[in-house]
Amino acid sequence: MKNIVLFGDSLTYGYGVFKKDSIAALLQEKFKKLAVINSGVNGDTTREALKRLDYDVLSFSPVAVTVLFGSNDCAPSEGCYRTIVEFKSNLNAIIDRIYKKNIGTKVILITPPPVDETVFMPWTTNSRIFNYSEAIREICREKGCILCDFNVYMTQESGGDIKSFLQEDGCHLSESGYMAFFRCLEPLIDNIINTAGNSEG
Repeated sequence: MKNIVLFGDSLTYGYGVFKKDSIAALLQEKFKKLAVINSGVNGDTTREALKRLDYDVLSFSPVAVTVLFGSNDCAPSEGCYRTIVEFKSNLNAIIDRIYKKNIGTKVILITPPPVDETVFMPWTTNSRIFNYSEAIREICREKGCILCDFNVYMTQESGGDIKSFLQEDGCHLSESGYMAFFRCLEPLIDNIINTAGNSEG
């Protein structure tokens, strides 16, 4: 069975929702012939991600890796802020090490979703998330990664009213938010699997 690793922070982990509603569970239900490994850790930034990359990602020799960071990196609070320069450096290092381990692994970079700035909880703003999302798009072009532009997708799908896609804290995804995440990500993974299957045939 082939492995796909979901690498990220609490948005990947599934903070605040039942396990069955997490992105890992939704993908596993769809792709039953894959082993979907959830390597999301609450509160992580790209700095912590680099430290656990070998154990939580490379050790599984995945055919594909999704990478979703930025919400914590861009938040100027609780000691998690990473400058955009460090953020880009860390992301580039993550990608380089994945490709070095197995050049055939597909890397999907995901832009972090928008937040609801009308509630107290979000430690960041959409303008800050925009800048880090732009960095992700730039790295995708430079590295030849696959882009999952969840930030744009969620904004468009919600019609600008993102409250139902988020939990009460205004930053973590609700069940509806995870369904939107699934709809955005699933076609990309499906294409990777179908392409790999055709090449093997």
